[in-house]
Amino acid sequence: MPWRERVPQMNTPVSNAGSKSTTKTAAKTSPLLWLADVAPAARPDWIEQHEGWLSASEQARLLRIARAERRAQLLAGHVLLRHLAAACAGVAVHEVNVRSQSDGRPELVAPLGWRPSLAHSKQWVAALLDMGAGGAGVDIELMHPGRQIESIVKLACGIEAESREHAYLVWAQREAEIKAGPGGAGVWVATWSGLALAVCASTSPMAALVDLETQMPARTLTLTWSYRPRLPVALLADGH
Repeated sequence: MPWRERVPQMNTPVSNAGSKSTTKTAAKTSPLLWLADVAPAARPDWIEQHEGWLSASEQARLLRIARAERRAQLLAGHVLLRHLAAACAGVAVHEVNVRSQSDGRPELVAPLGWRPSLAHSKQWVAALLDMGAGGAGVDIELMHPGRQIESIVKLACGIEAESREHAYLVWAQREAEIKAGPGGAGVWVATWSGLALAVCASTSPMAALVDLETQMPARTLTLTWSYRPRLPVALLADGH
C-alpha cells in the first residue's frame, strides 16, 4: 500500500497532524490505532527535538528509566500519541496535553473525550484512542520463537493454547484488558508483521503505520480483527 494513503477521513501528514488548516472531519467514532518504529527515538537529535513535548509528569517518568531502550520506547510512544490525538481532534500537536498517571498509564488532558492507551514491544510502539464509554487498552507482543509463551499462558491464565500464536494473542488480550480496567468494552485481536495485537475498545479499530522520522502521511493498515470475549476477572488479578 503506497505511503501516500492516509488514515481514513484524516487526510493529514504526521508532521502537520492537527494544523489549523486540517479538516475537522477526522474520524470521531471508530477507535484508532497507530503503530510506529521506535528507531528514531534512539537518536540524540530526535530526542533533543521531542523531549520538550512531554509534560512535567511524563518527563519525571522518563528520568526514572535507566535503560536506553525503554526510554526510547516511552518517548516514541508519547510522541506518537500526540500525533494521533492531534489528527483525531483537528488541533496542533502542541495543543495536545498528556499526563502520566501514577501507574504509568497516559491520561489525555486535552483534547477531551478520548481515552488513550499505549503499548510497546521491542522496536514497536502502539497508540490507541477511543471515544467509547468503557476503558481503552492496547497491547502488542513480538512473538519470539524461543519464549515459552504457552507455559506462561497456562500458568497465568489457566488456558491451554492451541498454538504459539494463540498463546501470544491470549497474553496480549490479558494485558490490554488490565490496561482498560473493568467495563463493557470488547476485545479484538489480530496479528501483523510478527506481532500479536489486542485492543480493548468500543469496537475494532482503524489501524495505520506511522513513520516518526519523516513527514509522510500515516499509512492505512488492513488488519483482520477477531472478537474475543473478555477473560474471567480472576485471571487479571495479578496484572499490573
